[in-house]
Amino acid sequence: RAPVRAVADLLMPVFYDDELWGVLRLAGNSTGQEYDAEDSEFLTAVAEQVAIAGNQFRSRKERQEAEYALDIQRGLLPREIFQVPGFTIAGAWQPGRTVGGDYYDVFKHSETELALVIADVSGKGIPAALLMANLQATVKAYATAESSPKDLCDKVNRAISKSITPGKFITFFYAVLDSAGHRLTYTNAGHNPPLIARQDGSCLKLETGGAVLGVFVEGAYEQASIDLLPGDRLVLFTDGITEAADSNEEEFGEERLIATLRKNPAAPAPDLRDAIMQSVTLFCREDFADDATLLTVTEVRSGETR
Repeated sequence: RAPVRAVADLLMPVFYDDELWGVLRLAGNSTGQEYDAEDSEFLTAVAEQVAIAGNQFRSRKERQEAEYALDIQRGLLPREIFQVPGFTIAGAWQPGRTVGGDYYDVFKHSETELALVIADVSGKGIPAALLMANLQATVKAYATAESSPKDLCDKVNRAISKSITPGKFITFFYAVLDSAGHRLTYTNAGHNPPLIARQDGSCLKLETGGAVLGVFVEGAYEQASIDLLPGDRLVLFTDGITEAADSNEEEFGEERLIATLRKNPAAPAPDLRDAIMQSVTLFCREDFADDATLLTVTEVRSGETR
């Protein structure tokens, strides 16, 4: 970290923290005289200014990349949530300190059937945002009314496994809501189990499925169906909700999420969404270390409008 003589030249390494960025070279003096202590001080001062300028440039570039990734992620989330008769559905996404790979979607199969999707790509930044974009395109390509949740997961997993970077993976949950039959059919690929809170105070976890996407090319997935009873509240969420931490690094956790569901037994989906996001936001004091994403589904009660 000090000037080094190399024959007639004077060399000065340029560091930022412990990273070597480059070397400044002061070529040999034309008079043939050796550089003295004053020259070394001058080169040291120049190196410090170069390091400061380089750090500012890198910080600006990182901010630009983060904004770009944020635009990618925001653009891939649904601008409106499709609805079906008899239910209200709402979604929320709160970006974290750095961009992650959360993804949710709601799209129609018919006038009475909706697909519900939520996923979390491992990692952060532009790589995660781009992988999330790849996932969204793959899901849209394979998610048809004829494709069951387990078949959809099989197809998406095979497609993702062929292109995903080693060490990366995606947690994924896909469900079909049949509003006419009040039935939910789903497959969970290693995602945080969505919760169904019932009027009697019980809470069900939707765990049936298989491994995360992108690890095993021939992963076998199962599916399950559950009847939705009057007053059921369904919430799909990413770990940014349950892992949001307070100043003591205590996590919001699943129990607080369940407690929030129980405190809102009659709230339509938008109000339930807002209640959950408000609880999490107050708990972590708006300091989200990771993206926090959720979907809420409730029945339309007598006198409610969607």
